[in-house]
Amino acid sequence: MTASPRQDATPLHEGLVLQDWPTVVTAARQRRYHAAADVDGALFGDQVDLSVLANDTILATRYLKTEAVDGLHAGQRMRQSEPVHLDEALTLKGRIGAVRPTPRGSFVTFAFDFVRADGGVPLRGELLSFRVDAAAARERDAAAAATPGEADDAVLLARKPLTPDRVAAYSHEFPDYLVHFDPAAAASVGLRAPVAQGLMSFTWMMEVLARRGLPPRLDIEASFRRPIFWDDEVRILARGDRELLVATAQGGVCSTAVLHTAAG
Repeated sequence: MTASPRQDATPLHEGLVLQDWPTVVTAARQRRYHAAADVDGALFGDQVDLSVLANDTILATRYLKTEAVDGLHAGQRMRQSEPVHLDEALTLKGRIGAVRPTPRGSFVTFAFDFVRADGGVPLRGELLSFRVDAAAARERDAAAAATPGEADDAVLLARKPLTPDRVAAYSHEFPDYLVHFDPAAAASVGLRAPVAQGLMSFTWMMEVLARRGLPPRLDIEASFRRPIFWDDEVRILARGDRELLVATAQGGVCSTAVLHTAAG
C-alpha cells in the first residue's frame, strides 16, 4: 500500500476528510514489528496487536507530508470494542478532529474509524501529530532532556536495549520518515540522534497487556513525551494496574499510557 505525496501546502483544518486507507495485519507483518521491538508475538495468538494497527493511522496520513521531517508523533489512543484478528481486512476512514497552533508548531488530531467489510467498527483510533516549525525546534533547550528519577515510584517490568538496526527495522514501512534513520534529519529538528517511533513504546506496552491477558474491550491512550534515541536502553514500568511508562536507563520518562474504562 502506498500513498502519493502531498503536492501543495494547503493548511490542514478541522473537519478535513482523509483518503480511505485499506489495511490488513497478516501474521508476517505483525511478526516483523514484534521482532524489531523484541516482543514475544506468541502472546497475541491470532489477535492483532493494536500498536501495529496504530501504525496504519500514520500510513493513512503520510500523503499529507510536505517535507522529510513533518509531523512528530505526540500521542495515540486506541479504543477497541471487540478484537481484530490476523488477516482481517479493514478500511481506515479518517478526518482531522482538531488543529491547535503553538509557538513551535501545531498539534493536529486525526480521528479514525477502522471499518470492516460489513460496516462494523471494532476499533476507533486517534493520532496526535506535532507539525514541527523546524527553526523553532532547533532553538528549544534540549527537547530530549529527561529528568532523572521521574519513574522511581514505578515497578520495573522489562528492559529493552535499542540499536540503530532495531529502530530502522521497526520503521520499515516509513522509509521516508528520515528522523528515524538519518542523523542529519534528526539534527534539523534539534535532536541529537535519530529516534525510535513513539509506537515502539506502544508495542512494548501492548506486550505488558498481552502478558496479563488481552481483554476483548480496551481503551488505551499513550503520550510520547520525549524522544527515545536509537542508542538508548529503556525500561518498561507500571504504576498500579492502569498506568504504564517507558523510561531511559537514567530514569527519565519518555512515554506513558493510561488504561481508561473499556471502550464502548
